[in-house]
Amino acid sequence: MMALRIVPEGGWPPIPQKTAHPDRARKPARERGRQEDPAHLALIRKLPCLVTGSRERIEAAHIRMSDAAMGKRNAGVGAKPSDCWTVPLSAEKHREQHEGNERWFWERHGINPLRVAERLYDLSVALRGLGRPEAEIVQALTAIVNKARAEATGEPIGRGK
Repeated sequence: MMALRIVPEGGWPPIPQKTAHPDRARKPARERGRQEDPAHLALIRKLPCLVTGSRERIEAAHIRMSDAAMGKRNAGVGAKPSDCWTVPLSAEKHREQHEGNERWFWERHGINPLRVAERLYDLSVALRGLGRPEAEIVQALTAIVNKARAEATGEPIGRGK
């Protein structure tokens, strides 16, 4: 016995193709998951501490807190944020940053670390893309750190411990 197959008048519509979610296709690389940039982290470690101005035992401190206005989402428990969200901190201040409420840590110091990290990363990428010497890149990034510290503390730009 043969089964009867019913076909609608005009035939079946074509099967829609599965496409990527429209938001995912348009997201910049830094929003599509953890992005690593070892060369940027190496430059960050050569800058003065964003909080104290010290140049001793500098670490690339990843900013974990989220901020919708900056387009920064929390990476999640145990997940490290992308390397573009890093600022230079002394080892001591880096520990303090992660010991308690990170947002409070930055507010206490009067610094918007996400804005600083964004400026550092954008300039780092641009200058590295132009093939600038490392010393020149470090000097330009140091100016960003010094300006942020001066805005937060009221100290003249360029003073550090």
